[in-house]
Amino acid sequence: MRVHSAAIALVASVSLTIPSTTYGFVPSSSHVVVSSSSSRVITTQNKKQQQQQQQRRLHQLLLRSTTSSETSDTSSPSAAASTKKNKKKKLGLITFDLDDTLYPIAPVLDEANAAFSTSMSNFGYVDIQPSDIVETGKEIRAAVDSEDSKDSKSSKTQDPLKPTTVNHKEIRMAAIRKEMEDFILKTKLRQTAEDWATEVESLTSPVRKSAEKWARTTVHSSVVQAVYNAWEMERHHAAERHLFPDAISTIKRIQEDHPNVIVGGVTDGSANPMLMVFSLMPLFDFTVSWEDDLDKARLMENVFQELDAVDQSDGLGWIYRLAVQKGKEMSNLTAEIKKKGENDGTDDEDDFEWCWVHVGDDLAYDVGGSATTGAKTVLVDLAPEYGQTARLRREGKRPAWTTETEEQLENHRKMSMNALEKVDATITHLGQLPEAINELLKGDDEE
Repeated sequence: MRVHSAAIALVASVSLTIPSTTYGFVPSSSHVVVSSSSSRVITTQNKKQQQQQQQRRLHQLLLRSTTSSETSDTSSPSAAASTKKNKKKKLGLITFDLDDTLYPIAPVLDEANAAFSTSMSNFGYVDIQPSDIVETGKEIRAAVDSEDSKDSKSSKTQDPLKPTTVNHKEIRMAAIRKEMEDFILKTKLRQTAEDWATEVESLTSPVRKSAEKWARTTVHSSVVQAVYNAWEMERHHAAERHLFPDAISTIKRIQEDHPNVIVGGVTDGSANPMLMVFSLMPLFDFTVSWEDDLDKARLMENVFQELDAVDQSDGLGWIYRLAVQKGKEMSNLTAEIKKKGENDGTDDEDDFEWCWVHVGDDLAYDVGGSATTGAKTVLVDLAPEYGQTARLRREGKRPAWTTETEEQLENHRKMSMNALEKVDATITHLGQLPEAINELLKGDDEE
């Protein structure tokens, strides 16, 4: 039988109240020690009655102590876990999705595609329309998926040098190259037909094949990269111009409410807040990207899937684990620097439990993916006038800017429906986010 610490304390208190002529203590019904300036007469009968009451109370307390100790042992794995549960929650890391969370993606991509058209024209590829890169990207995506499907049916062993799928950046660069090759091919065929005084349609197949080879040889990868760089640069400039009105003030408010919080970006595309030097860069500590960090994940976790090939939330986990790893590293460094500096009077970091909140607009990728790796999730579901496109996917509709196939769109819709129960909080404008975070942390403390 285990004896509770409270029982030991009572035994000590009983020993202090037992009459002793040596030290002059006398028992009192209110357990108050009588001062030397006063005296009280206690009859022998009262002494016996009080001692009997104390013995009964001690016996009852021992019984309760044993019961509560046994119950505690079965309901709690360890005393350490109980201590941890009582720790106050502290926001250590907040991560943001970027596209359609801090700015609308549709106008941003429209302006980036316009920059693509201008850059193509600057290199001599005239009359290329902004929408051409999107349509060509869709064709390339469909061709890659179709070829992969044929390979999987015809051979059990795929070419190890061939990528399983193609990410957004590779799709876009392939689209730029194809637009260049098509332009050179048409120009070469037209020149050949003029030299031979015939129509382009009359040119033979061998001539066309030679012209196609000419086009592939003429396009240089450095020019493709230069056009892509122009597209990507304008993408970030456009994102800064289209930031939702309360995006910056909301992040600043969170940093004020939660000093030393680490702010990170998690994106499935080309967006990078560290490149938005006039707006988000001063507010963010790091960013992780599905495209830029996938090679690192392949080394760390044997990840081989591109984002569009993922059909379950578990497949999204690596990017969030990487974000948490970076966040904790930066939190530890901040705490270490703080300890080496002067004491600013703030509470000890050991008194708090480190918590992580992820904020995003996409049920499948943001809520489903982050929740499986331990995040508190906040769904940003803004009014229609904000132009978010995630709700289109939930309805089975494909946004104009995406290159995903119908099968990928259906997988996305199913993942979104499965993630509904993983939403911890929903906000309809970014200004509600600080309060939502405080409520989530408060709710954990009350549990």
